[in-house]
Amino acid sequence: MSIIEWTVIFAMYAQFAAGLDVDFPEVEAPPVQETGLASWYGDGSWHGDITANGEDFDPQQYTCAHRNLPFNTLVLIENRANQRRTWCRINDRGPYGIIDEDGTWDFVVSSSRDKNWRGILDMSIATAEALGTTEVGLQSVHLRYWDRSPASGFHMASLNP
Repeated sequence: MSIIEWTVIFAMYAQFAAGLDVDFPEVEAPPVQETGLASWYGDGSWHGDITANGEDFDPQQYTCAHRNLPFNTLVLIENRANQRRTWCRINDRGPYGIIDEDGTWDFVVSSSRDKNWRGILDMSIATAEALGTTEVGLQSVHLRYWDRSPASGFHMASLNP
């Protein structure tokens, strides 16, 4: 153990021995994981349009659309085909393409989980380039994010590969 860890343990024991309430750190919740198809917005023709959270869309920012994650949630996206990954911030809603019962594509604005959705994420071109997905359009990706509910005590995460 390092000197810092010993110091923290000693300080916690001293508080406990003195009859004071000990503040034990909250254990971070494991990441929520989701796997599915990701698409990207295209050539940036929507640059400057308003996203669902009210900010201007900038295709050069690492942002993405998800149907129901809270705005400003940071997600770690991994392209398992080439092992590339990047962080991205949720600032929009989507994707909205679905497969109808007859097998054709349709466009529906909804956050329903009962639909046969095309994918789980719609990314800015900067995010798609970082993941190497601009040439293929749709790519299977793996998302990781952390529950930001008040009970978890979580504010930010750092992952070491």
